[in-house]
Amino acid sequence: MQIDQATLRQAIDIVAAVVAANQERHAAANRTFRRLDLLADPLPRADLILCRDALVHFSSRDVERALAAFRRSGAIWLLTTTFPALAENREIVTGEWRPIRLDLPPFDLPPPLRLLNEGFTGDGGRYADKSLGLWRLADL
Repeated sequence: MQIDQATLRQAIDIVAAVVAANQERHAAANRTFRRLDLLADPLPRADLILCRDALVHFSSRDVERALAAFRRSGAIWLLTTTFPALAENREIVTGEWRPIRLDLPPFDLPPPLRLLNEGFTGDGGRYADKSLGLWRLADL
């Protein structure tokens, strides 16, 4: 069967068990799941990178490394988690968690072109601003 590469979808995660479960449940001729470390492995070429709930676990230095990997991938668009009501980014050690706002220091990205609020209602509404922000990678 010939697959149109324009419609090929690849999902990437670092957790092998998540990749295996998704491959078993959701794989199709045009949809695959792979284990990669976005800080160490080259990313596959794509038009859009959807990076949901990953950068929030990285130190500021590793966020910068991930953004550089996204740019090197040749992708056009980045859709990633951001918290637009956050007043200040705090530092963490990679593996911990914190809300992150990419248009604030130390990242200083331009404002996202679009925001899609996720409608997150957990944690007593504390993170109701949790959104996916859209950036053109060429602008970063």
